[in-house]
Amino acid sequence: MAGITRPMSQMRKMEAKETLFRTRKRILNYLVLAFLKQEGFFHSAETFVREANLTGEYEICDNIDLDIILQDFCNYYLIRFNKQPQLCRKVQQTTAPIPPRPQTRRAERRKPSEEPAEKLECEKPHADLPSSITISSLDEVYLKPSPTVIDSKPILKDSTPSVLTKPLSGLMRCASQEKRELIEMLYQDIIRPSGVSWDDIKGLTEAKSLLMESVIYPVRYPEVFTGLLEPWRGILLHGPPGTGKTLLARAVAAESGCTFFNVACSTVITKWRGDSEKIVKVLFEMATYYSPSVIFIDELESIASDRSVPGEHEASRRLKTQLLTELDGFNEREGIVFLLANSNMPWDIDAAMLRRLEKRIHIPLPDFKTRTELFERFLSSKNIELYPKVDFQELASKTEGYSGSDIKLVCKEALMTTVRKILPSMNSKGNLLNRKDRLNVSEILTAIEKTKPVSKHLAFRHVKWQNEMGCS
Repeated sequence: MAGITRPMSQMRKMEAKETLFRTRKRILNYLVLAFLKQEGFFHSAETFVREANLTGEYEICDNIDLDIILQDFCNYYLIRFNKQPQLCRKVQQTTAPIPPRPQTRRAERRKPSEEPAEKLECEKPHADLPSSITISSLDEVYLKPSPTVIDSKPILKDSTPSVLTKPLSGLMRCASQEKRELIEMLYQDIIRPSGVSWDDIKGLTEAKSLLMESVIYPVRYPEVFTGLLEPWRGILLHGPPGTGKTLLARAVAAESGCTFFNVACSTVITKWRGDSEKIVKVLFEMATYYSPSVIFIDELESIASDRSVPGEHEASRRLKTQLLTELDGFNEREGIVFLLANSNMPWDIDAAMLRRLEKRIHIPLPDFKTRTELFERFLSSKNIELYPKVDFQELASKTEGYSGSDIKLVCKEALMTTVRKILPSMNSKGNLLNRKDRLNVSEILTAIEKTKPVSKHLAFRHVKWQNEMGCS
């Protein structure tokens, strides 16, 4: 009886078909999810995971994706039917064409040389536009730069970051599963241009000028920076804490039009042996793919400290070696890739790293004029009323050695004194959002006395290091 095969019941056949249907549906869902991630649509992938109730229980095999399946199907269709399959077709317009407007007798009597007033008005150049611009379509206003206007404010095609124009699939197509995971992780560190501009940074005129010639101009005019005048590879911003180094980096991200990678220590340092070096290598590959790119590392001394210090771990040395190799390796890198780093303790950075940071720019404490502008900016709000009239120069003279962050903290502490008076009697929200705080000069002076600068004792050491090791 063991060799007898009984026919499958109707119920079991239906259950088998239902199981096969669910399996195919699950496979399709995970194929679509992998395709979305491969193309860089990570927000769409997250939404699809929530709506389809997908879990991490399954994953797509290394040698399977939608491109391979589509290619195999096209080959099968070509062999069987001797023609390519038609998978997509253009949607036909269902709306009826607009009938032509009937001409009046006045239009019929118009001579051929006479044109309607509307047409003549459209063909005239706009009064607010330069004569070098000819508008033929809406795209040309933003995508076709004028040859006579260099620093124009509209977003030009050349200033668009490559991350918005190049698909992620071109980088992940031939990558292994492990490399794809690293690419997806590093893709999250690409930040979009912020709203910070050069005008938002008070003072630091020399530093802004050096960053313009080191990052902005090589991207705008690559034909000038060739040969011996090739673009700089690395830039170091050093100075006491709170002087605006990170704010300058945010302005570079907004003004340069480059792909900006904000790399933290938690990104490149892992507990697994050898992964840190792989992350650094993939990072520079992505920066080359999306060039021109800027890789920003905050507090560089934390991952590129001096290798001659005794007791250094082997993993730290391997990470630094990989970083140095990527910055100045044997293979030439296509495109422009900058390393922008800042440090509060540049004397702890390895000498080999300093050699690759060709521009070493000192970001000093704000001078008298800059401190006056900072006080005026922080205290000249519509919600703050100063009485009696405040002399901002007097406040600047009493804050010698304060950084920009310290001055902001002084204004915050002074404004907090007015809020402390109304906190005990605050029962409901009321119109607190539209309140206007009255700030006395004595309260500002008291806040200056209570707030001590944290960067004053480091200023001289940075000046000394800049005189010995700086390059600006």
